[in-house]
Amino acid sequence: RQALGNVLRPGSQAVSITIAIGIGVMVVTTVSLVERSLLAQIGENRPTDAPTFFFIDIQPDQTEEFLRLMHQQTNDLAPHLTPLVRSRLAAIKGQPIKLEALSEAEEQKEKSEAKKEQRKKWYLTREYVLTFLQELPKDNQVVAGKWWKPGQTFTKPLISIEEEAAMQLGLTVGDTMEVDIQGVPVAGEIGSIRKVEWGNFSTNFYMIFSPGSLDGAPHTYVATVHVSPSEEVAVQQAVVTT
Repeated sequence: RQALGNVLRPGSQAVSITIAIGIGVMVVTTVSLVERSLLAQIGENRPTDAPTFFFIDIQPDQTEEFLRLMHQQTNDLAPHLTPLVRSRLAAIKGQPIKLEALSEAEEQKEKSEAKKEQRKKWYLTREYVLTFLQELPKDNQVVAGKWWKPGQTFTKPLISIEEEAAMQLGLTVGDTMEVDIQGVPVAGEIGSIRKVEWGNFSTNFYMIFSPGSLDGAPHTYVATVHVSPSEEVAVQQAVVTT
């Protein structure tokens, strides 16, 4: 009785403390429920052959050791290595892309622009991670033009561009574009337009260059590895300790 009296006495902070604890418990519970819901949704949509691990920023001189390590730790004889080259658009159809500082009036005008125009500008000004591949990536479908043939000789770089990017940039098969790779311009011709399944848990790209087009360009690799649940911990430990 005395304890209850102390809780309810004037000036007691017990009610405020109880409410604060209740709110804290509610927040923690809500976060846990949201996390479980998101994980369940991802699990339902995740392809059965989706990669278990993504290894990024693998340097060219590390690839041999990485492949050896993966071969030792998994049944995956050939982890999928994809080269990555960072770039920005320099020109489209011979017209340079100018990135100039905006005045206050121009900034206000830009904020009032339609969403469609803002998205187009995003495609013009964003950084692009390129790659150069021989084979058409999984779940990519050529909707215009043709993918290059194995062993094909190129007189100039060919580029395969994703369909939404092609539409926003006003590009079609046969058009030219130029990218800037750390200050070095590389020009190419649009050889094909692709439809990409972005939700396939694979490495996908807006632009893919033909083999040999980016030889000598600074690049790193991303690798995808698929292992069974029983192998996951061993692979993680092997990578961390190497």
